[in-house]
Amino acid sequence: MSESRPFKIWNSDRSIKKGIVAATLEDLLKKGRQLLGIPEPEPVSAVLEEDGTEISDEDYFAFIRHNTTIMLLRNGRKWMPVGADDPFGEDEVDNLECGMEISDRLKHLIAGLQKNITRIITLSNDDLQLIVEMDVALLAHLLQDTENFAKSIQEACQRHLDERTQTAEAMDLLRLYHTARQSSPYVEDTGPKRQKHAHT
Repeated sequence: MSESRPFKIWNSDRSIKKGIVAATLEDLLKKGRQLLGIPEPEPVSAVLEEDGTEISDEDYFAFIRHNTTIMLLRNGRKWMPVGADDPFGEDEVDNLECGMEISDRLKHLIAGLQKNITRIITLSNDDLQLIVEMDVALLAHLLQDTENFAKSIQEACQRHLDERTQTAEAMDLLRLYHTARQSSPYVEDTGPKRQKHAHT
């Protein structure tokens, strides 16, 4: 008998997320239907939420890691990456305070943060600034979380930017100080002195 394992399941538009324990793919589909309110006669398929890979048999299901997020797709629905099913229309996006369109690069950044929030420290200054300047409501939507959480992400990005700026300024000062010491005539030569030997 297969061992029960924990998973996270999402509906097709990522609006409902539930925790579930299942031993087999059949078990997961049955329990998932109940949790997501999908009627029994309606066809449903399971895919990996991160890339849409279909889980078509029990053999593949057996190799899926604990706590993997699985998306249940109802009949006729297809997997789409985060942001592709964005309910904001073009007019709504244009009316956001920052006037920012949702670019593929931005979607990629947000998707990375969803998987591992510590990726903030690996982002470039331009990417950090991009997130800081985003409209909070749009960022919260892309993160699929609250606006308070989105604000905390922006604050973390701003702090990291400030720290990088302070470090860069400190290095510039050190370089200037070093250059000034080398070119100043008032700095004594602290190098090794030759020892004078008396001639006999």
